[in-house]
Parts: sequence; C-alpha cells; structure tokens
Amino acid sequence: MADLAAAEHVEIAAPAAAVWAYRLDFTNLPEYNPDVTGVERVTEGSGTGGAAGAGAHYRFTLATVHGPHPVTLSVTGAVEAKEVRAAMEGGMSAHETFAVESLGEHRCLASLSLWVELPPGLEPEMVDTLLASGREQIRKELDLMQEVLEARHGG
Repeated sequence: MADLAAAEHVEIAAPAAAVWAYRLDFTNLPEYNPDVTGVERVTEGSGTGGAAGAGAHYRFTLATVHGPHPVTLSVTGAVEAKEVRAAMEGGMSAHETFAVESLGEHRCLASLSLWVELPPGLEPEMVDTLLASGREQIRKELDLMQEVLEARHGG
C-alpha cells in the first residue's frame, strides 16, 4: 500500500487551548466539514479531555463523489492544548494529527496533517489528483474552523 500525505496550517485568533478542545470533540466536525453528517460519540474517552478525549470513538456519514460512506473515527492520542491524533476507517484508512501552537494569549497556529493508505497500483496521475483533493479538503476544514472559532472568540 502507498501512503498519501497532506498538511495545511492556519493562524486562528483564539486561544490555543480553546482551539485544541474544539478539535478534540469530534461532535463539532459538521461545523467545519459540511461533508459530514450524523456524528455520534459511541465510546467516551478516558484520557485528557474527558468524554471527548483519547479513547473516544465516533461514527458519522461522509458524503463523497461516490455516495455516502459510513466512517468510524477513534481518538488515538491527545496532549492537552497541543495535539489531537485520530484514526479513521471507512472506504480507506486514514490517520490525522492536529497540532496547535500558541502565538500569544489569543492567537495560535493550527496544523492539520493527514495520511491516507492508498490501494496498490494506482497511476501516478491518480495519486496526484488524490493528493490535491486531500490538501483541498483539509484546507477547507481549517478555514471553516478558523471562521467558527474566531466568531466565538471575537477574532
């Protein structure tokens, strides 16, 4: 299997801890990813962040060009006010790391990195198309997250 990796970054006018807590709770996902519906937390987390923390499991539906796909997401790690790691299954396997770095009391840099396991034998043009699509998707997520959080925090 080949891996596809994409990463994007955005500055958000909100405290790093607030941005981290928002991302850690994936019931917020439809607010910054309009392709996601029906999110439910099926297992509470036991680590940092409580119910939404490490060990939490979620189910949702992802709209794709090939129709809706059920997805399961597991929070695989969380470092308070710094990082959220998650793994997703549904169609393809993917892993993501969301990191936040404080740039002052009310500003931070948020970074989202995504790794997708691709089936073997894909043409290079298809891999390039998938990479561009993945980068576009995480860019859109970060931009919408920025919009939501800055509205909430007066940014």
